[in-house]
Amino acid sequence: MRKLLLVIFVQLTFGLAARAENYAAHILQHVRPQVSAAAQQQAALEVIARILPPQQAEQFRVCVDSSMERNSFHLYKGEEASDTPGGVVQITASSGVAATKAFYHYLRYWCQALVAWEGAQLQLPAVLPPVNVSVTAPSSIVYYQNVCTWSYSFTWWSWAQWRRHIDWMALQGITLSLAPFQEDIWTQVFLEYNLTRAQIEQHLAGPAFFAWQRMGNIRGWGGPLTASFAQFARTLQQRLVHAMRQLGMALALPAFAGHLPVPFRTLYPNVTFANVSVWNHFPPQYASPLFLDPTEPLFAEVGSRFLQRASATYGTDHVYFSDPFNEIDPATASGKYLAGVASAIYSTMTRVDPDAIWLLQGWMFVKNPFWSDRSIRSFLSAVPIGRMLVLDLQSEQYPQYGRTASYAGQPFIWCMLSNFGGTLGMLGSVELVHRGIRETRSNGSYTMLGTGITPEGINQNYALYEFALEMGWNGEIDSMETWFDQYALARYGNATDETAQQAWNIFRSTVYSFEGLELMRGKYTFNRRPSTKIKPWVWYNVTAFNQGLELLLSFAEQTNCNELCRYDLVDVTRQLVQNTADALYLTLMDDYKKRNLAAFRHHSTLFLELLADLDQLLQTDDHFLLGPWLESAKACAETSHERQKYEYNARIQITLWGPQGQIVDYANKQWAGMVADFFLARWRLFLGEVEAALAANGTINDLKVRDKIFRTVELPFVTDSKRYATSASGVDPVRVARLLYDRWTKDVPPLKEVPTSATWRKVGKVRRNKWANRQ
Repeated sequence: MRKLLLVIFVQLTFGLAARAENYAAHILQHVRPQVSAAAQQQAALEVIARILPPQQAEQFRVCVDSSMERNSFHLYKGEEASDTPGGVVQITASSGVAATKAFYHYLRYWCQALVAWEGAQLQLPAVLPPVNVSVTAPSSIVYYQNVCTWSYSFTWWSWAQWRRHIDWMALQGITLSLAPFQEDIWTQVFLEYNLTRAQIEQHLAGPAFFAWQRMGNIRGWGGPLTASFAQFARTLQQRLVHAMRQLGMALALPAFAGHLPVPFRTLYPNVTFANVSVWNHFPPQYASPLFLDPTEPLFAEVGSRFLQRASATYGTDHVYFSDPFNEIDPATASGKYLAGVASAIYSTMTRVDPDAIWLLQGWMFVKNPFWSDRSIRSFLSAVPIGRMLVLDLQSEQYPQYGRTASYAGQPFIWCMLSNFGGTLGMLGSVELVHRGIRETRSNGSYTMLGTGITPEGINQNYALYEFALEMGWNGEIDSMETWFDQYALARYGNATDETAQQAWNIFRSTVYSFEGLELMRGKYTFNRRPSTKIKPWVWYNVTAFNQGLELLLSFAEQTNCNELCRYDLVDVTRQLVQNTADALYLTLMDDYKKRNLAAFRHHSTLFLELLADLDQLLQTDDHFLLGPWLESAKACAETSHERQKYEYNARIQITLWGPQGQIVDYANKQWAGMVADFFLARWRLFLGEVEAALAANGTINDLKVRDKIFRTVELPFVTDSKRYATSASGVDPVRVARLLYDRWTKDVPPLKEVPTSATWRKVGKVRRNKWANRQ
């Protein structure tokens, strides 16, 4: 009997995969360029002209041939100048995106150049090298974005920032992403239902919290949203969606997920609404928006109005994202109900657009016992196979495609999440990404349609994201060591010195080798709310990591250290300080337990000096400053009241998050200014309290101290208006990094070692086995 069931299961699995492959053609029909080949060709040339100086940009020619296989390109330049007209590099590609990816492929692997979030290294050879190569991506779709990225990274961006970022997206070959704004459309729809401006203001969150209000987690927090910001966002979105489509990218528009302002209950007393469960203990005035049961006729009416307006305003690529149960459980686990919900949401989309494809984040199924295999199957199967595209949001740690039978046959995208909250801290799982994509891609029973990256926040650990995106275009990467060698060479542009390559391969095998399931998420010791109960740990050999920093320092001191080299020195030295703070904390707690007041005072002084040193280090690079985040928030305002509101949004998101410290430190940033005035201030108060307790031969009450920190440090910081520097201090970061390295690795007495293995690795192995059994 068991053998028979196994045979049936295998047949069903492969049958679903075959059906999904057939129906995937419908998805791919729409996730493709909607503008002419000539328009894409021009857009690609304009990207090249923005990346390179005019004389170099003129050495590239682009031809977009839409008859070519999807996501493919050919690069050609002969050995002699006479081989190609004018000795130029000829790019022939299937789309504008493929053309810009081809251009970047040439820069990276033939010219050893690189374009990253934090800068670029574009020292091209005087004579461009010959090339003759064809590439076809193994991924039909290369995806980018998380719904949270809007709030953690993009909130205050200007058009100039978006322009640079869209160019970067094109260089990476990204073919599908999300439209970031929707509040302007919702305001119009709510007014049509006779809600007052005041009622709408109580519902729509402030810009720093859009993502969670949209998902129904909160309402009104950080608001009210001003009309001027809504108009700013509308104009900005019209520009960016146009720019992306000109390059041949597709954008998913938002669709109705059922979340509505509370006054709808009064307007429609005979309609079934549910109060969304309170999320993360938010107080009543900011919690529990309404959830309109999708089976109600009103759902289709509201959803249709919204989607019609959104499509009319921003155009459409026939892909729409909707996440009704993101960190929220449905009202019942009934298969009939869940199927009805999914069918209703999809039907609302097709009511407006018969070719609609539903883009769904698979996050709702991760670590949530509500979603049994039966519930998942009921929900997913209610939508025709191939009319839903699922983002397997954190495939490198919690892949769901195995345990969901490849999402009940629906096509999915393998995604690397990696970052939560936009926190800093070197962290990654390179081996899991490499192995996971290759193995899933080669397994014919899976309905994998593409790859992508879905970080909650960007501007950290850039190497990891470029690696994951490259896996979407290059199915032949078999050596991560070689890839990181090439990465270091392209990043710093010095082909004669292998020291940097050695450093990066140490980082690859230490900080980027995380394979556990423990939740680190940027909550290291010094940037957490102080307590006697913190349990720091690391997954890698800190001594080996420090050797990597020593190599990078030597490289920087002996060569021309470019802007990317300086950035990396600050980041890696910041990681050294972070590790040292962990060790110092454990030593301090050991002093406290042993009642050694003299030792505690000594180590307390060191801890505070360490954070002061860190703030000085971070001041040496523009990317590690608090000032730009706050000033860009205020720049979105038109009045002094708006400026105050947006600065409050910006400050509280990276500190307390919620009004009473809900999700405190979740999105913290290791930035100059924040280290000195927030983290250091908290620890100075805490360590002073512990010292006083030791001197009085008493003990500390963590809850009382936490309350004091909240009242005297945290609340004043989020309501302050102090201005911070928006440009680096001008001090040489190489010199500061060397001083900190020597001080904190050589001049400090031995500290208590931070645990790395035994307990945590054993726990991680048990958890991995449990998850493996569920797949």
